[in-house]
Amino acid sequence: MSKKILCAINPFSGKGSSKSMLAALQAALPSYQWVVIASDAPSYFTQHIGSFIKPDIDAIAIFGGDGTMHDVVNGLYQSNNLSTPVLLFPAGTGNAFNHDLECLDHLTAIERLKKFELHKIDLLKLSTPEQTMVSFNIIGWGLVAQITALAERLRIFGGARYTIASILKIFSNLSAFATLTYADNKESADFSFVLIMNTKHTGKGMMMAPYASLSDGLMDVLIVKKTSLLNLLFLFPSIYSGKHVHSKLLEYKQLSSITIAATDGNPLTIDGEVKGSAPLSVSVLPLALTIIK
Repeated sequence: MSKKILCAINPFSGKGSSKSMLAALQAALPSYQWVVIASDAPSYFTQHIGSFIKPDIDAIAIFGGDGTMHDVVNGLYQSNNLSTPVLLFPAGTGNAFNHDLECLDHLTAIERLKKFELHKIDLLKLSTPEQTMVSFNIIGWGLVAQITALAERLRIFGGARYTIASILKIFSNLSAFATLTYADNKESADFSFVLIMNTKHTGKGMMMAPYASLSDGLMDVLIVKKTSLLNLLFLFPSIYSGKHVHSKLLEYKQLSSITIAATDGNPLTIDGEVKGSAPLSVSVLPLALTIIK
């Protein structure tokens, strides 16, 4: 059956493949109707996509990376349109969300749009003193956020920028003092990083949270206290396989909420975007977003 699809394009994402993916989609489904909108500034979809959601729109096809998905999902959250199904075409450099869904090329995405199988997934609600937003992928504080911030400046290296940034920042071995509150526990210490995951993957295929599920009502939280450079050098290579969860350096918890009280002034990384700073509180919004899977 023919459908009407709202296409949200980030022409600057990844290697600029969004337009070619859209053309392939339109050629594969010639009977469908298309409404195409393109981002021309950061947070464009957060601010404007709600005005494009009409009763006859069947779904939103997103062309970009995890940052574009974050922009669209927050637009849907703010306009009370989270029930509108979304499908992310992997046009970014990392595509962490698509690794979880095993949808790593546009041909697979086209087939999923044809089948139109709907699923509900959790979102993470994030609150800081300045703002409230949602995350579908990751929230990072500390070293992991610093790695993302550096990777943004290394876009010339494509997907390899995450690995390069990781190596460079690990050698700085920075840490910060914080108080974590979760499940009636309070823990104060110097931490290397705290990573809050909704998905299994982050970056370009790094399996940071191998036990994570998109629909279990829990966030997977990885906590690493301040440690030696040598320990970090041993820890990070195992991230690609998920074996790092067995390290004594790391605490792995599944929680419904967590608060990070810190005043280090360093930015957060949220769904691959560098924005906001601690203190922050995070809670799960169970089965809040509809996706095509």
